[in-house]
Amino acid sequence: MKKLIIGALALITLSIAAPIYAQDTSAPGYMIANYTIKDQAIFQKYMQEAGALAGKYGGKVIVFNLNASAVEGNPKSVMAIAEFPSLADAQRFYNSPEYTAAKKYRIAATDGFVVITEGFVPPKAEITK
Repeated sequence: MKKLIIGALALITLSIAAPIYAQDTSAPGYMIANYTIKDQAIFQKYMQEAGALAGKYGGKVIVFNLNASAVEGNPKSVMAIAEFPSLADAQRFYNSPEYTAAKKYRIAATDGFVVITEGFVPPKAEITK
């Protein structure tokens, strides 16, 4: 009987508390690139073709630094981060025909990596009456 009462109290507590902390599902998407430029002329072709594309997919470049300072590990010198309204928007940009044509220059001119990830959105406190 004691287990039944404790279980019922736990269920009631969870059903009351769950709506208070609703998770916001509108997390932004990010494309993060870290690389070293090996061929400046080819990289300039990438910049000409890719430079204005993020905006067409709702994105904006929020970090672009050709000489980022390493504080841990062995990262490359160039750091670039583009923010999109959602992970799907970031993926749509990366896989778009326009960016697919442009990224061949980045791949040929640089040594490094690109990551697409969803951003973190902390739970919002929701007041229920």
